[in-house]
Amino acid sequence: MRPGSWLLVLSLLLSAPAAAQVRLDSPWIRRRMLVVPVRPGQVPPLELQVRAGVASLLLFEAPLTLGAVTLPVDEKRLQLVPMDDGSLIIVPTTDLRAGEQVPLTVEARPGAEPLRFMLVTRSDAVDIQVRVVKGEPSADEAAMAALARSLLSTPDGRAILAVPQRTVDRDSRASRGEAESVLWMERRFFATVAMRSRKKGTSPWKPVQARLRATLADGVLLEWPAHLFSGEAGSIRQRHILTGVLPEGASRLELALDGEDSPGTFQPLPLEEARTRP
Repeated sequence: MRPGSWLLVLSLLLSAPAAAQVRLDSPWIRRRMLVVPVRPGQVPPLELQVRAGVASLLLFEAPLTLGAVTLPVDEKRLQLVPMDDGSLIIVPTTDLRAGEQVPLTVEARPGAEPLRFMLVTRSDAVDIQVRVVKGEPSADEAAMAALARSLLSTPDGRAILAVPQRTVDRDSRASRGEAESVLWMERRFFATVAMRSRKKGTSPWKPVQARLRATLADGVLLEWPAHLFSGEAGSIRQRHILTGVLPEGASRLELALDGEDSPGTFQPLPLEEARTRP
């Protein structure tokens, strides 16, 4: 890190309001690892939670490398400090307003599609460190896809949750999604989600992406896109299968379903084996 960069960050932190200073051991201080989507321009931006008085460190792991960084031209409340090691420090001088979203675009490597982030301020958490990594293709991808399509075509041959779990409401009068089942095969899981339309003449809402989140053994929140397979859409209902692998030692598995321009809210998925239909 350049000496001038350290001085800039320190001066920004010292100039932030005293009320915004936080303890680094606060329970809502978060460390996260984000696996970037395959087509970042076709899904909602990745959310970063920032707060005045807290420097958020954004790390890009090889083969991702930090390139040009872009904020709205008139944005003066957020200071961006690129580091010599390829990381980026984000320092807000004031909190963003409730519900406000500030877009941040990062060129991650030459020739690749830029990564899109959305900066927000929330009362429940702040990101102090975020590692951004590239996903690796699965060795069993062909077998995984075949099994997922098989589960879509044989609804009576799957494990069933005792109580279906709500996963998303797209306007509570229009459409609702529920996780109906979770089938575990060692650490790989297949979750069945049903989307139902509540409005006559309206097709079921279809997610563009499913994201998974788990808490790793060291407390880091891992977020990654699931493999999503969709069945045929009926007049009021459509089923989807999503699959992923729970990392070793991870806990609290959660799911979010994203629309084209709006990220979904994470909802828990059961870690235990579901009961089967008699």
